[in-house]
Amino acid sequence: MSQNEQLLIVDRASPSVERQPLGSVVVPAHNEVGVIRRCLDALFDGATSDQLDVIVVCNGCRDATADVARSSGYPVRVIELAVASKAAALRAGDAAARAFPRLYLDADVVLPGASARQILEHLATGTVAARPPIQYEVDRASTLVRRYYRARSQMPAVLHSLWGAGVYGLSAEGRSRFDVFPDLGADDLWIDGQFEPAEIDIVACDPVSVIVPGRSRDLVRTLRRTYRGKEETRAGAGCARRYRATTRRALGDLARLCLRSPRSNFDAAIYVSFAIGARILLAMAEIGSAPRASVWERDETSRRGVA
Repeated sequence: MSQNEQLLIVDRASPSVERQPLGSVVVPAHNEVGVIRRCLDALFDGATSDQLDVIVVCNGCRDATADVARSSGYPVRVIELAVASKAAALRAGDAAARAFPRLYLDADVVLPGASARQILEHLATGTVAARPPIQYEVDRASTLVRRYYRARSQMPAVLHSLWGAGVYGLSAEGRSRFDVFPDLGADDLWIDGQFEPAEIDIVACDPVSVIVPGRSRDLVRTLRRTYRGKEETRAGAGCARRYRATTRRALGDLARLCLRSPRSNFDAAIYVSFAIGARILLAMAEIGSAPRASVWERDETSRRGVA
């Protein structure tokens, strides 16, 4: 762990319990004051306090994320890092975690506690990598954004991978596939590349809710970040082959979607338009300058209006 990742504050240990937790949950959080309570409320709804070892890693926060997590009333441990880095947060949370299997959960998605419990129990049976199904929350999204996610929700190449859900789980054997989390923006895509498709299970449980961007420009910003992360990951050892295979499967899914109905054809066209537009903007932004992998272009519309 580098000096920049030095822990500023580590909460005192949770009260000891006799029962071994089902597993640990690492929650990286950067300026997530608007959603961290929502995340924790869902996580402990359907799971008892002694079943989950939860670590919230606040990295580079300039808001009250850590205070909200501490005052939530749930048995969570809070770690604060000076640097704003998801990779550093994952490394710190991993070092502090007490149990296997482990879930790595984004603070802005909503995972029911019952689902967390079922995934951990499933991983304990011998599966090396797993996640829940995805449910896209589109109530506050524009028509074009809704059509994009309607197409995305019908693409098996996306829905059967570890990435894109905001949560994935690893058993002790799965975690042993790599040393530490690398300094990459798309950690879930990189993790996905460590496993063959047959090794990844989508557990039959209640889905994780992913709140989608509200406006087209917010979706483009999110996609631009995603594609930057994909380019970083594709350059990594062992990931290029999986990346190409996933891309081919996604193109095949889009082709089949076009043949279903005129509405599906239009949805696929919207999906492709957003994808191409985001890639063009990313290429234009990086012409004549070094790639800025550390820039985190996240969507703020999905974080608004949350108590």
